[in-house]
Amino acid sequence: MKNTRHYLDNSATTSLDARVIFAMHQFEKKYYGNPSSIHREGQEARARIDFARASIAQFFGAKSQEIIYTSGATESNNLAIQGVVDYHLRHKKTRPHIITTELEHHSVYNVVKQLKARGAVEATFVKPNRNGLITPDKILKNVRTNTVLISVIFVSNEIGSVLPIREIGKLLTIHNSQLKSKVLFHTDAVQAVKFYNCNVDKLGVDLLTFSAHKIHGPKGIGGLFVKTGTKLEALMHGGSQEYDLRPGTQNTIGIIGMAKAYELLGSLDDRQKNAEKIKKIQKLFLTSLLKNNRVILNGPTGDDRAPDNLSVSIKGIDSDTLIAKLDLAGIAASTGSACVSGSTEPSHVIKALGKPDRRAAVLRLSLDIDSKFVKIL
Repeated sequence: MKNTRHYLDNSATTSLDARVIFAMHQFEKKYYGNPSSIHREGQEARARIDFARASIAQFFGAKSQEIIYTSGATESNNLAIQGVVDYHLRHKKTRPHIITTELEHHSVYNVVKQLKARGAVEATFVKPNRNGLITPDKILKNVRTNTVLISVIFVSNEIGSVLPIREIGKLLTIHNSQLKSKVLFHTDAVQAVKFYNCNVDKLGVDLLTFSAHKIHGPKGIGGLFVKTGTKLEALMHGGSQEYDLRPGTQNTIGIIGMAKAYELLGSLDDRQKNAEKIKKIQKLFLTSLLKNNRVILNGPTGDDRAPDNLSVSIKGIDSDTLIAKLDLAGIAASTGSACVSGSTEPSHVIKALGKPDRRAAVLRLSLDIDSKFVKIL
């Protein structure tokens, strides 16, 4: 008898949608030219990735030229943060200040830590409350005269906290209108695009990170929204691709797959309907798990939590043992971010909640609209 597997690690990656596979396959069969080449084959490929760029830009309410293709969210976050810092250091000659949070993905958190450690920046890491939430005022009160960038994750990839990006953007717009210099605003929206309004004007952001493989698109492709007029230094140097911000031959087949994945997300109304379906399963899971007095919820409840995320600490067992036992039982889960799997230390996010008990396992279950549990509704 075949063992049944249940995949509950969708915050790490999702399966490829068959329609995405088909779009990529059809493209690759016909458009194989290098999009930087000037001959017909090259220009046909270029046209297709620019059509894809326009489609993705429409999803975010952006202009086509404001979408920069990258290898994924980690590169996008690095480009956003280091690009702003390097531009400031090159043109302003003063040490800049960055505000971020202790809820960030490692590709933001560790970048800012490294920049601070080598003396390139001053940095403030805003701590959440015990429920994993941060108010807009708590962010804005840390702004200094040398602050150049605020970077706040939209939805925590570890504990599902939904942070008030739109409200921060509004306050920062008011703040910037009173100053001669501008504080830029960046958000990592990778986990947010599935359910929330990511229109860049409504959010008030200058930079926004997105990816493909969390929404049934391919791995190894992502992007960065860069608002017109935002000054960045490139991380790499070579050709003039991606408006001189990201040299190298574009991942054409990945771009086509990513554009299709964003198209399949549908309208905001479609995404919110999916959220409601998933939230019903999340509630059932949490109700069952929290009946055990060894289980403690990590992060917020209600609308402050993304509908696909369940994160708990379980006393009396270590994380590696728990994940191994679940895997043997046919359940794919994780302790949190896939980027630091294998570490015996609690993540910086769990530590920020004030619950770094090494004797307690951290378990993250992440649902998806295609999960067997959701499909039965």
